[in-house]
Amino acid sequence: MKNTQTNEARKAYEKILAIMRKYEDMCGFDVKDFERKTKNYSFGVELKEKFGLGIDPREVTNTDFYRVDSYRVVGWYGEKYRREITWSDDGRQPEDELLLDISFPTGPYIFGEDYPVELFREFFLELKSYEPKYVDSSNKCLYFSMENASKVFNAFPEILKKYQDKYEAWHREKEIERLREDLDKLLKEEK
Repeated sequence: MKNTQTNEARKAYEKILAIMRKYEDMCGFDVKDFERKTKNYSFGVELKEKFGLGIDPREVTNTDFYRVDSYRVVGWYGEKYRREITWSDDGRQPEDELLLDISFPTGPYIFGEDYPVELFREFFLELKSYEPKYVDSSNKCLYFSMENASKVFNAFPEILKKYQDKYEAWHREKEIERLREDLDKLLKEEK
């Protein structure tokens, strides 16, 4: 059913664009902008239907390098796009590949200023268990082939929340411990 709806939508867009181009001088819309938005939307539909990414196709803003959120990007990689993996663990580089990039340039700081290294390592290893095609451990980046991207893409918000909750609990305990130490120090000074 979805493919039928997708094909119908594409055909409708093609018809609308053909009419807009034919009457471009009289058209009250920016034809180029409509073409770009149509292309972005079609790419979003492909990401959703063909690759299973849980996205709203209307939110796709770029077909070359679509930033989903602070950590996830769907983009084309390879020489053709002047985009490569900075420090690939095994030295391999993508060649004209569409990849899901999940990156954490600040490493453990994503959870807080306490820089919880062990927590981040656990988080990163869980994401790595989804079998990325390329890994850049130095820069904390994982690159997934589109055939393998949907599971990690769709699970990512829940995984991130799980580790944010772990950090909050850890941070709360650390703060309680610090306050107890301060209280003990004050009590000793008072005696």
